[in-house]
Amino acid sequence: MRRYRLFCPELSEGPNELSVEESRHAVAALRMIPGQEVTLFDGKGNEATGVVSFPVDPDLGSTKRRPLTIDAQRPIARPFELSHRITLAVAMTKPQRQGYLIEKCTELGVGVFWPLVAEFSVAKPSTAAIQRWSRRAIEAAKQSGRAWVPPIAVPQSFDDVLLRMDEFETACLTDVKPGNQTLGHLLEHCGMPANILVLVGPEGGWSEDERTRADDANVNRVSLGPTVLRTETAAIAVCAAVAMFSTALDTATEP
Repeated sequence: MRRYRLFCPELSEGPNELSVEESRHAVAALRMIPGQEVTLFDGKGNEATGVVSFPVDPDLGSTKRRPLTIDAQRPIARPFELSHRITLAVAMTKPQRQGYLIEKCTELGVGVFWPLVAEFSVAKPSTAAIQRWSRRAIEAAKQSGRAWVPPIAVPQSFDDVLLRMDEFETACLTDVKPGNQTLGHLLEHCGMPANILVLVGPEGGWSEDERTRADDANVNRVSLGPTVLRTETAAIAVCAAVAMFSTALDTATEP
């Protein structure tokens, strides 16, 4: 029987009460029954095997009043899934494609999302939007088996992002301008960075002023190929490339 994964942000050994939302999903969608084994994770790298202990009533109304309780074993700390941790500073797309971007980049191992407000941005994230994205990231982590859920920061300006450059070993900006090195080339020649900052711009592209400020801050401009990509496609391509590079490097260095 498949062991389902449930999100429990305050995971600890012993009884753990799930949120109302997670309880409703476990009962209504997953059809949890008493005695069933599950995996709990807190999104910060900790996981624990647990057993459904609270009597489950299939009526959703009862779940509202009585959240599901899971008896958990001692949590185990899991390492971050990739040796290269990406902070993705991305100018969010139009609303209908935002959730897809969050979901797929989470599946591919992104570390942190920084919603970016660029000169040609089409969307400025609201508090409600960030809450929706956070839930989408949790669901993607559950589906993909990740122990880590990427946090989603408050919106940041282009200059705010550049001011945080010293937090990273390598920073790059995706750009369709000809002559830029490829992301793969940058990764191959930058050693073993643990933290990578990647800026992905809006569908209107970067302004010349933003390019100049990035150059002045020593941000590497990189190409993702000869075609012009939508913002969500570029973000997914970045995460896929870094995940493949990181996995290949880890495999090559295994004893």
